[in-house]
Amino acid sequence: MMLLDILSQNRIATNVKAKDWCDVIRKTGELLLRDNLIEDRYIDAMIESIEVNGPYVVVAKGLAILHARPEDGVKDIGMSLVTLDSPVEFGSEDNDPVKIAFAFCTVDKNKHLQALSELTPVLMKDNVVDEIFDKNTSLEVFNYIRESIDKK
Repeated sequence: MMLLDILSQNRIATNVKAKDWCDVIRKTGELLLRDNLIEDRYIDAMIESIEVNGPYVVVAKGLAILHARPEDGVKDIGMSLVTLDSPVEFGSEDNDPVKIAFAFCTVDKNKHLQALSELTPVLMKDNVVDEIFDKNTSLEVFNYIRESIDKK
């Protein structure tokens, strides 16, 4: 699966208002739920994972990559992305506050690896979190990601 096959423009939301990290997860998960890629319980599992394991999903300054296990209610592979209206604390000493959050769901442990391997170089670019955060529309974010993939 290619990244742009699982992260469609309609699963990107910009300037999302979120009162806390749980709200960020709900709003990012709702984009997957709306497209029937997950069950409600997957969102709960993403929240529970952080409650149990801490904010390990905050993988870089300002960036969270949210997920749970396939057996936690995944119906199909997919990814969503939100940029936040105001950054949100997740409790990560090194990487808070979060400005953008991806959520992904996969039916097994392997199907998403190609998409994540395409996403990783995009996210490794200098200032990428701020560049995505500063985009005003889902189309601008989608095009930015597409152009970043094309350049590698």
